[in-house]
Amino acid sequence: MRFESLIDEHHDEIYRYLWRLLASAGVRDGAVSADDLTQETFMRAYRAFGRLPESSNARAWLYKIATNCAYSALSRQRPTAALNDNMADGSDLPERQAIRADLLDGLRGRIEALPPKQQSALVMRYLQGLDYAEIAAALECSESSARANVYQAVRRLRAEMAETGA
Repeated sequence: MRFESLIDEHHDEIYRYLWRLLASAGVRDGAVSADDLTQETFMRAYRAFGRLPESSNARAWLYKIATNCAYSALSRQRPTAALNDNMADGSDLPERQAIRADLLDGLRGRIEALPPKQQSALVMRYLQGLDYAEIAAALECSESSARANVYQAVRRLRAEMAETGA
């Protein structure tokens, strides 16, 4: 496989993953951006591409690099900005928009409070559609650990939502 084809196949997917991971961590339009992290991911991948065995899962390998880039960037910067609700289409009443924004902000806050591995596993599984084997490869853990991280994240979010009646 040529490195250029790796970029063509996975660039947009890795960008969306990083954008969602940053959004779940409460970072938006700050010193860290999904564009920068995507570029850094592919720069690191390019440097290491020669060492990647032919039989490797290149997609999972890229997710692992992207996750490490995001963790590094997030550890250097504390999220300061809350996300705005861009989901409203303008046709709802202001009251409904406010309720939706409150619910989304509450969910974002709960996702931000998850441990980093649970956050990443949750985003990879439900927003990126990765299977557990790919999540495990990206997070450098067993497949059962990947399943456990997703399960624990969902369980914790459900319990917290039930407590608040959201």
